[in-house]
Amino acid sequence: MPYKDLREFLARLEKEGELRKIKVEIDPEYELSAICRRAVDAHAPALLFEKVKGYSAPIIANLIATRKRFALALETTIERTTEKWINALRKGPTEPVIVKDGPCKENILTSDEINLFELPWAIPKWHEKDGGPYITAPCVISKDPETGWRNVGIYRMMVRDKRSTGFQLTPFRHMYISKSKAEAKGSRFPVAVAIGVDPVIWICAAAPFAYGVDEIAMAGTLRGEPVELVKCETIPVEVPASAEIVLEGEVIPNVYKPEGPFGEFHGYYGGLYNREVFEIKAITYRNNPIYHASFTGVGTENHILFSMSMQAEIIRTCSLPGLKNINILEDGVSMIAIAQIEKKFEGAANWVASAILGCEAARMIKYLVIVDEDINPFNMKEVLWAIATRTQPHRDIFILPNTPGTSLDPSIQGDFNRKFGLISKMVIDATKKPKEEFPEVPDVPQEIKRLVEKRWTEYGIDVQLA
Repeated sequence: MPYKDLREFLARLEKEGELRKIKVEIDPEYELSAICRRAVDAHAPALLFEKVKGYSAPIIANLIATRKRFALALETTIERTTEKWINALRKGPTEPVIVKDGPCKENILTSDEINLFELPWAIPKWHEKDGGPYITAPCVISKDPETGWRNVGIYRMMVRDKRSTGFQLTPFRHMYISKSKAEAKGSRFPVAVAIGVDPVIWICAAAPFAYGVDEIAMAGTLRGEPVELVKCETIPVEVPASAEIVLEGEVIPNVYKPEGPFGEFHGYYGGLYNREVFEIKAITYRNNPIYHASFTGVGTENHILFSMSMQAEIIRTCSLPGLKNINILEDGVSMIAIAQIEKKFEGAANWVASAILGCEAARMIKYLVIVDEDINPFNMKEVLWAIATRTQPHRDIFILPNTPGTSLDPSIQGDFNRKFGLISKMVIDATKKPKEEFPEVPDVPQEIKRLVEKRWTEYGIDVQLA
């Protein structure tokens, strides 16, 4: 059965030993961030901070910071995550249902009642040089003003003052495209922000679906039941009825104000840029709300969200046969990928590589390594061995210049390239070359391998078999 809300998922995590409740008081300025960072490095469970200095609401962080918790969100195992993703989404989108009311309406603030600095929950300040407190786990919901298509994405939000925040948008992001249509007419662009939702909605908000796909409808398919939505109080947008917190507002047309710096997902500070202004018209929230915050940095929740959904979506949408599996490395901040292919003919590696990089889901990939079926793309020892022994740089590496990536890549130079996220991409063909040119891999008979595996504990070697 799907989780009806964030609270049911937390109960499941606690049952699985994947949740720790922090009962001592913590400061939301920097202390929470430092705890989250150490917990991520230690592969610790999700953290529920029950006592936040100066606030009554608890904060949940590192919610889906491991592959196991990603799989639990989809009610499956790590090994079967991609299979479930592909099989479920073959059915197509499941349209949400509109309900009259929901828990997210239990408290409603409008006009002069709105003050982002005086709410039951804290909006943490994550890093010393950040431009301000940041909302880092928002499901930002909008509709195309011409087609009515609903989009849900994750766009970090810097708090500017008591009633407004910034958005970090770039020209290739889907919300930017819809926002630009309203802006061209001088119209305000309605946006709702849901914080603390069913984890499948959160995952779909991060997933690299193609333009025009409704993430809420895809979440309905993945969870096996349509998502229940409720109409906002002040704007023509619908939000998950069971969300913990909802911010309703509008992006002001042709108004841009400084936003940043911010400690980005890639492990460096991002710069100070002029960004859109989001003016809040209403805030609704549940009784005793739980605030969902996502710590950013290398190896954090962002990379699990990106990597796991990218892997599944690339396999689902790759236009050519031959791709067997793909591993998006979260330690490579989702910019490095290892693809395993069935190589039936020479040239297949570059052909499939081009198809992978042509997927919208693969936009963030900067380095792509192609390996044979005998190499496990999730075993870096095998991958590095293949690169070392099956490649010649002059023959097996090619580079694609001026290709869309992420504008947050700190290695980009030039304002034009940064604005459009233009990067170069490298493919390494680490597959075996024609048999007559390549030696056999030494091995022992399979029956001896099976014998050793069967007798392993008899040998007294205190190491688990891989």
